[in-house]
Amino acid sequence: MEEVMEEVMEEVMEEVMEEVQEEVQEEVMEEVMEEVMEEVQEEVQEEVMEEVMEEVMVEVMEEVQEEVMEEVMEEVMEEVMEEVMRR
Repeated sequence: MEEVMEEVMEEVMEEVMEEVQEEVQEEVMEEVMEEVMEEVQEEVQEEVMEEVMEEVMVEVMEEVQEEVMEEVMEEVMEEVMEEVMRR
């Protein structure tokens, strides 16, 4: 009788340990997945920010280029007008 009780207790303990191990593994996996997702999200945000910054810089450069071209054209036109007026 005592042997049977011991065997039953052993089996029960084994099952309990397996359950606990599974639970722990699931929790660990969940935590790992959460961390991975956070990392991925941060990476994506960084990439998106970089792309946005690149686009903004391109737009700013185009604006600056247009402004400079306009100013240069104005100066050239002024000089041309002065030359024409002199003649």
